[in-house]
Amino acid sequence: KIYPVHFLTLLLVLPIASFSPHLPLDWRAVPVHLLLLQCFWPSSTPPFAKHLNVPSWSISCEWFFYLLAPVVMFLVFGKSRRWVPVVVAVGYACGLGFFLWHGQSDDARFYFVSWFAPSRFVDFLVGIFLARVFLMSSGQKLVGISGPAQATGIVLLIVAAVCRQYAAWPLWGGLPYVPGAVLLVLGLASGRGSFVAHLSRPWLKRLGTATFSLYLIHVPVLRAVRGVCLHLGWEVRSWPASWAVVIALFVVLQIAALLVCYRYELPLQKSLRRLLVQRSGVARGALQPHSRTTEYAMPRSLFLAARNNPELARDLQAEFATEPGVDRRLVERRRNPVGVMPDRRRAARRARP
Repeated sequence: KIYPVHFLTLLLVLPIASFSPHLPLDWRAVPVHLLLLQCFWPSSTPPFAKHLNVPSWSISCEWFFYLLAPVVMFLVFGKSRRWVPVVVAVGYACGLGFFLWHGQSDDARFYFVSWFAPSRFVDFLVGIFLARVFLMSSGQKLVGISGPAQATGIVLLIVAAVCRQYAAWPLWGGLPYVPGAVLLVLGLASGRGSFVAHLSRPWLKRLGTATFSLYLIHVPVLRAVRGVCLHLGWEVRSWPASWAVVIALFVVLQIAALLVCYRYELPLQKSLRRLLVQRSGVARGALQPHSRTTEYAMPRSLFLAARNNPELARDLQAEFATEPGVDRRLVERRRNPVGVMPDRRRAARRARP
């Protein structure tokens, strides 16, 4: 999902960084960035995250979250074990604070608080708990708080962005943005409100799909343009010219992001996923001793169950019930309040087109 665009931008920025006069390239950072390990490094020196494509530090943290996701989801969605990751996160925060409090530089504090992948685990953990709240809550309650949650979340995000530069070093990371982000995401997830309707416009959806490509490709493009301007001696000496350059660069970046997204990122993702599905099907077919093809080894349907959320369960049931490949007898069994299987002949007649 994230690696194809990262690999492309790494190839683009590598020659630019090689000839950069301001920040000489540390070639030890190349394999670290190639494996997305720049934010796994337990030291602020050498500054691997500041070389090559700097925004890739966040997807290095994302890669760290992917590694922990199965265990964290298992713990959070349990009844008695959901506080285990909270205790671990609090213990880590206390240990990190004690380490940074004594004799560490501001650069080291900034790296360990803001960029070090384990330190951003709190953000990921909050997101998992937010998913639990969304899945376990009633849809009517979420709709009722949708508008106020969106408005409050936007205000809190603006306040956090303005006040972040005045915050103490323990808040240099993403913690100031957590309350606003939680409220905004929860409000948008309900699918109600004028802001949701605005974001649901087709052209905004296309731009939103390309935001990941825009995020990763903007630094290589800007560094390339800056290098050309420095080489040719071009300068911008007026405010109208500055705004014209900003608008032109934004248009160029957006077009480049759309091309990368729809011509490279999405097609390559589909190809890789199709390859993984085929390999999974072959493996399942090999495990079936009496199956001649992999078709019989594949599951016939997939049902998602959401406890304590009947609205979501009904929507999913209705969605899967309209699929042609779903066993409708299983749907009839789930709809039967006493759990008794209805007559198969009647179910078969109802299932016929």
